[in-house]
Amino acid sequence: MTTPNERKELKLIKTLWGIEEPISPQLFHSIKREGYHGVEVIRLAWLFDMDLLVNSLNEAGLAVVCQVHTSGGYLDKDTGEYIYCGAYDVAVHEEDFQKQLRECKELLGLVNNGGFINVHAGVDAWSNEEAIQFLNFCLNEIEQIAPEISVTFETHRQRLFGSPFQTRDLLSSSSLSQSKLKLNADLSHWYCACERVFNAEDARDIWWSGLLSSISERCEYIHARFGWAQGPQMADPSAAECENDRTLQIKVWKILMEEQKKKIPSTGTAGTCTDGINIFVSPEYGPAPYMAVIPYTLEPVASLPEAVSYTKEVIEELFESI
Repeated sequence: MTTPNERKELKLIKTLWGIEEPISPQLFHSIKREGYHGVEVIRLAWLFDMDLLVNSLNEAGLAVVCQVHTSGGYLDKDTGEYIYCGAYDVAVHEEDFQKQLRECKELLGLVNNGGFINVHAGVDAWSNEEAIQFLNFCLNEIEQIAPEISVTFETHRQRLFGSPFQTRDLLSSSSLSQSKLKLNADLSHWYCACERVFNAEDARDIWWSGLLSSISERCEYIHARFGWAQGPQMADPSAAECENDRTLQIKVWKILMEEQKKKIPSTGTAGTCTDGINIFVSPEYGPAPYMAVIPYTLEPVASLPEAVSYTKEVIEELFESI
């Protein structure tokens, strides 16, 4: 049995976002060789060909993180465009969450190395009352349908938790403060939305330490992407001019990872972010429009694989230092 003093393991997750090569055992074997524990996929991956996805995961020995977009995750039948969020009504998002939760449970039951669920939830324009109603519905559905599966809710623009200040209100609400709500900290979205990488030593950001502490208590997954004041993704995070913002963000990741290291191993399913044994991090970067491009030619201004590789090394070095 693992004790709190035993060394926890870093489990890296690679997003398929920005990878043009189709899903195959060969692709997943190459990802495994890079040192990744699993891959993160959107709903289309299992809707289009679940058998191919499952077989590729199992042959390569990878886990899977199912990324859910309420109420979306499908192609428009007329335009063929991907619908990320196509409804406002809370009831529509509730019904869709329930449906996708069942889909994910089916998928995860077929994957030998398991995994968990990461949710882009709700709508940023909802009132706190609407948000709380929806989140309580989700937490109840998780308990009823898939209590053995870990489900994180991501801090993402357009969605609930897209603002640090709404997040602060929700986490401190009487209805959610004692709940089992888990978060995926993708804080690059906040830096972009608020036009600064927060620094608790600055007078205007004296609130940041308190909120970061609240987030760290619930953080079960980290999307580690270097953001900046004018965008959620640095084109080349290794650049010298990024050093100040980079240092601030590494400090935040260190706090989040240290808090996860303190957690006592639970009875959660081994290999998932509920087990308290592993720390799950994804060096998640994406193509245009996240990656800046040159006008007219639309050529990326920097290398997406190099940004991922650089951040992966930062994460690994950080983990070894704590």
